[in-house]
Amino acid sequence: MPSRDFFAFCTTLKPAERRAVGELSYVRRGVPGETIYASGTRADTLYVINRGVIELSASGASGSEAATYLSRGDVFGDVEVLTAVDRKQTARVHVPVSLQSFELRDFPELLQRAPAFFIYLSEQLAGRLARAAEAVSAENRSLHLSGNLANFDLITIYQTIVNSAQTGELSVRDEDGELICTFFFEEGQPRCGQFQHLTGEEAFWQLFLDETLGGSFSFAAGSTGVSHSTDGARITRHPGDMLINALQYRDELQVLKDEVPDASAQLERVKPLLRVDQIAPASLQVYADELWRSLAAKPLTVRAACQQLSVSQVTVYRTIVELVRTGHLAVVSAEHTQKVA
Repeated sequence: MPSRDFFAFCTTLKPAERRAVGELSYVRRGVPGETIYASGTRADTLYVINRGVIELSASGASGSEAATYLSRGDVFGDVEVLTAVDRKQTARVHVPVSLQSFELRDFPELLQRAPAFFIYLSEQLAGRLARAAEAVSAENRSLHLSGNLANFDLITIYQTIVNSAQTGELSVRDEDGELICTFFFEEGQPRCGQFQHLTGEEAFWQLFLDETLGGSFSFAAGSTGVSHSTDGARITRHPGDMLINALQYRDELQVLKDEVPDASAQLERVKPLLRVDQIAPASLQVYADELWRSLAAKPLTVRAACQQLSVSQVTVYRTIVELVRTGHLAVVSAEHTQKVA
């Protein structure tokens, strides 16, 4: 069953329904380490993540191997609220969050004014139930996952592989069957991978950053990583930390794209020389120099820069924003470029 993003769902509502959803909910913000609710407490509110990452743990202990991580658009706390039982898990803020909060006492009015909201909740619950059944089944056999990315989200796929503690390779192919990326897992730990021209951790970040990713995926336990995923830099970080960073970068990229919204815009050098010491943080200086040299050879669009630099989109955008901030570059829209020509 396709999993509709909450914000995409909201765009399908009539103005009066959107107004009802806004009026009958409120925003709650949280900082890392803060507990949204604890296991065993009364359930009277469900939440939708506007931004950030929430860790759900059955034990309530941060860093538990059984933890599940949720990000933008995910719904949580709904099962207990709708079934009138106490919380079964502890929800803790892992990365600063903004939560759209819906209280049980407002449900009758919300049902009357925006009935589609509860249809949406039903879709989400049914989808989670189907994925949970697949995960339970995988515990009793050699894990093999496959399907269309329109029906499964990457976070669920990744956490199922990690929790299975099995060795194998995840591959994603486009609608024409062409290989987009591969990642090799060793006992549930991501070890290496390649996404288009990127390898290692940068490939992993891009897997979660690519908004156009579609097609099919497959993971077969027992694979020894015979594809080009083994050629990339080795990944050594904890799988939970990898996922958290990827989700954090995804949120950050949305903010950066607000500053550089046109991927077809052309990058133009303004200053004659690059003052690399003006670029901050220092970790961006090497990419600023790489982009600067590339622009000396030929003009590039924002999209082309993302395809050329050997880092994920979020780092490319960070670099472009910093070069614009320091007056080294200008971002010229494609429409303006055509008029000048």
